[in-house]
Amino acid sequence: MNIVKALPPNYSQILQALPGTFLHPDTIFTYGDTIYNPGGGELTHALLAHEWIHSVRQTDPQAWWDLYLTDTKFLLSEELLAHRAEYQDFAYRCKDKEQRFQMLRLIAGRLSGPLYGGLISFDEAKRAIRS
Repeated sequence: MNIVKALPPNYSQILQALPGTFLHPDTIFTYGDTIYNPGGGELTHALLAHEWIHSVRQTDPQAWWDLYLTDTKFLLSEELLAHRAEYQDFAYRCKDKEQRFQMLRLIAGRLSGPLYGGLISFDEAKRAIRS
């Protein structure tokens, strides 16, 4: 995968559909085989696992993004897959139970928060990520 410090080619579409993105300037995006990291923040192994899931599912990136931005069920299902991969990667690498719990809370908070339009509650997100 390529990693660039830039906005994805469909950023204006993303902002229209998910205005919460504007509140999170460090949000990263995957379009095809490229990770767009406009803020230049650190990409942990767990975050790369998350983005890799998006990449392999985007056989036609524009069609994937069109569906992702218009179908909330599709968006949630895709994000659940990616958030699970992120958590599983972290949990595999970190054996400290408290750190895994804190990471689960962080990831569930992101998934249930305004970035994705509050599609799922925090408790539902925690359960879904661990399942």
